[in-house]
Amino acid sequence: MDFAAIIGVAVAAFVATDIDDIFILMLLFSAGYPARQVVAGQYLGIGLFVAIGVLASLVALVVPPYVIGLMGIAPIAIGVKKLLELRKNDDEKPVLKGRNAAALSVAAVTFANGGDNIAVYVPLFASYNAAGEITLLAAMFMAMTGAWCAVAHYLVKHPLVAAKMHRIGRAILPFVLMGLGAHILAEAFLVPS
Repeated sequence: MDFAAIIGVAVAAFVATDIDDIFILMLLFSAGYPARQVVAGQYLGIGLFVAIGVLASLVALVVPPYVIGLMGIAPIAIGVKKLLELRKNDDEKPVLKGRNAAALSVAAVTFANGGDNIAVYVPLFASYNAAGEITLLAAMFMAMTGAWCAVAHYLVKHPLVAAKMHRIGRAILPFVLMGLGAHILAEAFLVPS
């Protein structure tokens, strides 16, 4: 097993499929979501991709793009909910019912935005299908998820970025989520396969 090659492939695959998550994570951190819940939700979402990638590669299951595209409804629904909450009371931080509500919302957005993750992870796990290779790929994806969350959190707390992100984060988050959902749906149903 060539550790360096697998690590390089894992980093490249993660960056290529999750570059947009930095912006979304920054918005979530700046909109008042608890940092632990954002990180937990991101790990849950990426963990689902890894599990689906491994399972799909093991049984040669092909997930139709329209099924993934239907997940675009999740960020639209969350965005509409956030917009209604924003209109209701502009001065309060987001109110999240339940202990894990924020983490589940973040996981739903991560999963809905991850059609490209599944498209990349399934053939990747099919190519690197030895137990050690699968373990190394999964470990790298989890490490990269932590790095992604740390970078997004750092940027939101950085003095040059923090003030602007906190000021506009809550206001634009609903529109970004709705736009993301619309894009996911359009990619699945309007782009010829």
